[in-house]
Amino acid sequence: MKTVYLIISIALCLPALAQSKVALRMGFNAEQNRYEVFAQPNFSAKNFIWGPSQISVVLPANQSKDRLSIRSTSAGTWSDNSVVNHPQADPNSLFHGITGSGGKLDMIAGNEYLLFDFTLPSGYVENVRLFRNGIDPNSAQPGMNGGDFSNYMSDQNGVDYLAVDSRPVVLSVRQDDSALSVTDEGTKVQLIAYPNPAPAGSFRLYLKGFSPNETVTVVLYTLTGMEQKRLTDKVINLSGRQMSVPATDAAYWLLSLERPTANQRFVQRIWVKD
Repeated sequence: MKTVYLIISIALCLPALAQSKVALRMGFNAEQNRYEVFAQPNFSAKNFIWGPSQISVVLPANQSKDRLSIRSTSAGTWSDNSVVNHPQADPNSLFHGITGSGGKLDMIAGNEYLLFDFTLPSGYVENVRLFRNGIDPNSAQPGMNGGDFSNYMSDQNGVDYLAVDSRPVVLSVRQDDSALSVTDEGTKVQLIAYPNPAPAGSFRLYLKGFSPNETVTVVLYTLTGMEQKRLTDKVINLSGRQMSVPATDAAYWLLSLERPTANQRFVQRIWVKD
């Protein structure tokens, strides 16, 4: 009888162990203008030993091919140690393997822990995401140069807990009816200011779908149509550019983008008080 009870006890414990997971996701902090990678455990553990790990970031091919400058915050030191740019297996992507040496981390079930963050020269960019294990190219595929970009982590026993959310990071901003977008030769173009509402009246420009070398004019207006600022430059130089509104009691301002080559004008409302 004792043997029978012992076998039952072990069988009941196995599912509980198998369900221990650390959910991994990446988000965009609009106020700080940076991408952030978070880990959220579904279990609590004091002095949890987060072992050597890799969390890979995938960027669209039009971004800089330089290594990412990583700021580490939890579970040891993280750095961009492996890069493959637009390989034959996926020419529209840049792969960055962010590796960590590991470290102890006190974890509470349901809490999120910022592991590391990084910025891109043009601020927010569409289609930035985490590597998809089993879907994105493996080390044997053309152009990957033998590099394995799979996400993994382990404890002192070699157990991998990661459950990765690889959906592209979205920009969460307030939109209203004055935010315009059009279809130009099949491409959707749009002017977006972020964060919106803008804390202390400071915001950045996200120019969606425009050609990087196209020259446009951005103008900041009061609600009554009085011009406050005007910038004329290439899209590549304006994307991610920080702007601010004068200190007034106005609840919102109007941001306009003029596109002379297409005879188009876009308007976005900037809220400074919510």
